[in-house]
Amino acid sequence: MIKKKTALQKATELLANQDQSSEVLRKKLLVRKYDAQEVDEAIEKLKKYNYLDDAETCRRQFEIFYSEGKLSIRQIIFKLIQRGFDKNFIEQLIPADVEEHELLAAEKLLAKKFTPKNFDKAKAWQFLAARGFDGEIISSAIERFLQ
Repeated sequence: MIKKKTALQKATELLANQDQSSEVLRKKLLVRKYDAQEVDEAIEKLKKYNYLDDAETCRRQFEIFYSEGKLSIRQIIFKLIQRGFDKNFIEQLIPADVEEHELLAAEKLLAKKFTPKNFDKAKAWQFLAARGFDGEIISSAIERFLQ
């Protein structure tokens, strides 16, 4: 008979595969029928030894999404909240050049999706709005794309 891994062993295994927040890790362990107290103890132990650091993980994931330039800030925040990170902490990570970043990201998406020949302003607007860009950024990106 195979002995079931402890919550700490399973948590370590899950973290080795992918960075995640303590909230998501806790949910994954509970779904696997580990005792809540054992899960909490495992998470505390991982935090104590710096194997689990929500702030650093969130910061790293934010920087990856931001540097890729494929998502609006609104989308980045939404993704990170879904991954169990605190909205207030995420908002502190937003740099000062956010508007320029948003504009460049929107332009990059337009260039990938449309050509000057097949350009439809309404579709472009809808495309960018669905990705979390606000009206001002969309207008500027479309204007720059058409130049």
